[in-house]
Amino acid sequence: MVDDNLMYSLKKDPEEKHIFVVKALNNGSIKAKLDKAGIPYEEVDWDKDVVCYHRGPDGKDFGILIYCIDLGLHSKPKELKVVVEGIAKKMQPYVDAIGFYLGTCGNFEWNIPKWCEQEGLKPGAMFCDKNGELCHDCVGINIAGGPKYLELEKKYAGHLFMFPAMATNYDEFMNADQAEAKATEESLTDEMREALGIEPGRDGYMRWLLQMGGYQYILKLDTGIGDRENFEPDLQKVAERTHLDIKVAEDGWADLQPTDDLYSKCKSMLGASE
Repeated sequence: MVDDNLMYSLKKDPEEKHIFVVKALNNGSIKAKLDKAGIPYEEVDWDKDVVCYHRGPDGKDFGILIYCIDLGLHSKPKELKVVVEGIAKKMQPYVDAIGFYLGTCGNFEWNIPKWCEQEGLKPGAMFCDKNGELCHDCVGINIAGGPKYLELEKKYAGHLFMFPAMATNYDEFMNADQAEAKATEESLTDEMREALGIEPGRDGYMRWLLQMGGYQYILKLDTGIGDRENFEPDLQKVAERTHLDIKVAEDGWADLQPTDDLYSKCKSMLGASE
C-alpha cells in the first residue's frame, strides 16, 4: 500500500542509484511502476544471485534492494512481525541500512528500528511524524502521524478514508484476507442474510459491515502521488460499490513529511556500517 511513497522518493531523488527487486509473488506492483517511470532495475533471485549493494567507481551512486511482502499480512499482525523481522535478519550481509516501508498494522509497540538496535543489526528507519513518533498504518503514513489521525477521525466520523493507493488497490486490499472473508460469507445462510439485510457477494457483505460501523461517506485524501490518471475514476467505482458518497478533505490533511524523512534518513545511514 505504500509503494507509491517509495516511487515518489525514487523519482524525486536525482542521484544515480542501482535498484534491485527481489523475485517474489508480490513484486508485480513495484515493477510495473518502475517500468512506467522509466527507472531501470534488476530483478534478482534471492536464493541464486549474489545480492549486494553496488557503488560506482566515483563512490557517489548507491544501491537499493527492494523486498516486497504479501499485502494480506496486514490482517495478521503476529505473522507480519515474524516475516518482516526474518527478512531484516536475512538482509544483514547485503545492506548498510533498512527502510521499512510499512505500518505496524496492529503491532502498536513494534518499533522496528529500536528492535534492530537491540538485536545488534544494521540501522533501520520507519515512517514517523515530525516528532519522531511512529505512523502506525497507511492512513497515518499519508497524513503524518497518530495525533493528526485522531483529529481527522474526530472531524470526519463515519468516513472511510481513501488516498490514491487505497482506491487503486481496493480489491487487492479487500481480498488480502480472502480466505477468512470467504469462510465468513459462506457461513451465512439465506435466512441469515435476509434477516440481517446482507446483499449477496463480497460487495454486499462489505456494504453491510460499513453500515454497521456507521459509515456514510468516503473521505478523499489526495496525497498528490500514485496513479494520477485513475485516482478519480477508481474512487468513483469504490463509491458505487460501497454506496457511500464522496467528500473531499481540506488542503493540509495529506502530508508527505514522513515519506520524505524516511528516504532521507535511509540515505544518511549509507556507509554507517563500514
